[in-house]
Amino acid sequence: MHKLRSLLQKHREFLLYIVFGVLTTVVNYIVYFLCKALELSYSPATVIAWIAAVVFAYIVNRIWVFQSRASGARAIAREAVLFVGARLFSLVLELAVMFVGMDLLHAGSFVLAAFGRTLPAGEFLTKTAAQVIVVLTNYVFSKLVIFRRKASEANSQQKK
Repeated sequence: MHKLRSLLQKHREFLLYIVFGVLTTVVNYIVYFLCKALELSYSPATVIAWIAAVVFAYIVNRIWVFQSRASGARAIAREAVLFVGARLFSLVLELAVMFVGMDLLHAGSFVLAAFGRTLPAGEFLTKTAAQVIVVLTNYVFSKLVIFRRKASEANSQQKK
């Protein structure tokens, strides 16, 4: 049991990132498919879903995943600007994957019939591929740039 607890503590940040990354992805999917239900095309739906996901992700990453110690308006604003900037990069990446899947590969035409309805299977698979790439890219940016801890702070955190 002690080894398991030690292992969980050692990888706590990454495990929490995965949990909250999944929840952020759920937020993204819900908003995206709500927008699609309102008959928006994939580009505006992706942008609106991205905004909702970024707001959610910043809050949970700052508080629970990376436990940011930034305080004061200037430090928090810097952190938020870096966070949104990195997420803008991942938005472009997501839009590129969606464009390739939907416009070049015509994945949107791949549907499954179930429960008397057609389900956008190709669009869902394209969106899922985009989300996997985005989550991994965002972790790297968050860990190495946005919520980076000073060496002395990281060492004291590991000793706890």
